[in-house]
Order: sequence, then C-alpha cells, then structure tokens
Amino acid sequence: MTYKKIAQSANVSLSTVSKALSGSKEISDELRQNIIQIAKEMGYFEGKRKRKIEYSKSDAITIAVICPEVISLFYAGEITAIKNKIEELGGLCAVYVYDFDDKKLDRILEQITVRNSADGIILFEEYFNRSNYSIPMVCLSSSENIPYDTVFCDTNVYMSDMIRYLKDLGHTDIAFVGEPNTMSKLAAYRKAMNTLGIPYTSENEYIINARFEEIGHQAALQIMQKRKIPTAIICAYDEIALKMIDDFCQCGIKIPEQVSIIGINDIPMSSYAPIPLTTIRIFQEEQGALAVNLLYDKIYENSDITQHISIGHRLIERKSVGKAPKNCYIERI
Repeated sequence: MTYKKIAQSANVSLSTVSKALSGSKEISDELRQNIIQIAKEMGYFEGKRKRKIEYSKSDAITIAVICPEVISLFYAGEITAIKNKIEELGGLCAVYVYDFDDKKLDRILEQITVRNSADGIILFEEYFNRSNYSIPMVCLSSSENIPYDTVFCDTNVYMSDMIRYLKDLGHTDIAFVGEPNTMSKLAAYRKAMNTLGIPYTSENEYIINARFEEIGHQAALQIMQKRKIPTAIICAYDEIALKMIDDFCQCGIKIPEQVSIIGINDIPMSSYAPIPLTTIRIFQEEQGALAVNLLYDKIYENSDITQHISIGHRLIERKSVGKAPKNCYIERI
C-alpha cells in the first residue's frame, strides 16, 4: 500500500499523507485523523507491520546518514532524531562525517554503494548533491528543486520572513554573513531583498572562507573597518551571530540600539547568551523523522514516485533585534 493510493482516496497530496502518517504538526488534527482512518481501511498499517516483521527476521535495515563535519554540529538534534526513529523501526544507523574533501566523500559513497553496506541514504543536499546512484535516497534540504525525494524547510520563505520583520522595524540597510557552503541562503537573501523592494549591493554580502569558529570574528572585523555599518545583519548560523555580537559589544557598538543581528537554527546557547539572540527555529527533529519514514517507504515499497515534503519554521524574537537607528548607519571615524 503506497502513499499515492491513500492520497488519491483522501483527495490530498502525497506530502499531506506523509505528514499525517508521520505525526507532523503542520496539518490539522481533523485532517490527520481522516487520513489515518483511510490508511487503516486500506490496510496500510497492517502491511507495514508485516514488512517490518519480514525485515526483522532477516538482516536489519541499515541507513547511512552523510553530512559534513561542520553541519554535524548544527544539526545534532536532527541526527539524533534520525537515529532514534531508525532504531524505533528496528533498523541500524551509520553516520558518515567528512570535511568537505571530495575524495573522502567518494570513498564513503563507494563503501555504501559498491560494498552494499546500507539499504538507503539520508543526505544533506545543501552540501552534497549527487544523484547518479540507484540506492534509495532522501535529502534534508533547503529547497524542493532537486531530482530526488526531499524533506525541506524552504529557505526562500524563512529568509523573506526575516527580512520583512527587519523592514517592519525600519531597517533598509541589511547585510548577510555566511560562508561558501551557504550559497542557497545568500540567493534567498537576494531574492527577498528584491521582492520586498529593499536596495542592496554586493558590499553588504560577507562570504567568509575561514575556519567555522572564525567566521563571525572575521565578518565583524571586515564590517567594522568600513566607514559605515549596516543597521541589521542576517547570519547564516546562530554561532556566527553570537560571535559577531560579542565582537561588536567589545568594540562599543550597542546591540540592538545601533546594530540588529539575527541568526538561523535556534541553538540552545541563543536563549542563554548575554544578549539573547533573535533567530529562526527550523523544526529539525520533525524533518529528521519525516525523512526516515519517507526513506523506509521507498525501501519497502520500491516506489519510483519522487516526493517533496515541506516543514515549518518559526521566528523567535529575543533581544538582539530592535528598531533601526534614525540615520540608518553608524558613522565611524
């Protein structure tokens, strides 16, 4: 029993069926219960239990999770959710971490595909984009515009929400700080600035090619060397934002009275920092669990239907963002 048949019977999309059967909070309880009831009547859960028993009698399913070393720090909660969900379903989870070395990544893929060491792969598309493998794959992504199954939080949507929030507070001089592997966020920043009618130039884009722990410091130095400083800064990760706040404060720049700073991911430290960080919370645990369910269905059903499932986000308002200063710039001598 596939999602497609349930979707047709319930007159909803494949994504909605997946959300309902995975416990997503993005749909109403009434719709979820309706889909679950249809799935029961069509024998979905009984078939799934039978397949699970059949797999448990043989070798347990092994799922490979591939992510760069740097992202493994940001998405520890999501990786844990993936691991827990796989174990809940009686499978095994193998996490492969690499340091942006393509040769190392190729060796990982060779081990998984040639040696048949995993039944499916969960990967982080923003950093890893290879689709020429026959093994079932599901991406944790920032976009649905990729050729294989995806559970994604749309960067364009949350970036637009961030910039609209800043614009409503009077900010029109808004900078972006990231690193070479955050180009999708940079593209979303540019798109949102254009859509919302806010002028911007490449001078307000800071793509720092440095060790991750140095990015915030290097960006702060570059910005403070300029005669004029933007009134608001969007950082690709909370860690970058927190470091920039620290550096600015040490140099006498007031946050948020003079510069507003906003991050992405809502890491635990964001709420405990001396100046609590305003940030975007992405529902990572939900994304991880949905990815596992989607991958298991591909393995069990041998389905060739490509699905794109979106998850939500939330703007968390704290103390690092305020109204834009009247002159829109900080004059530096």
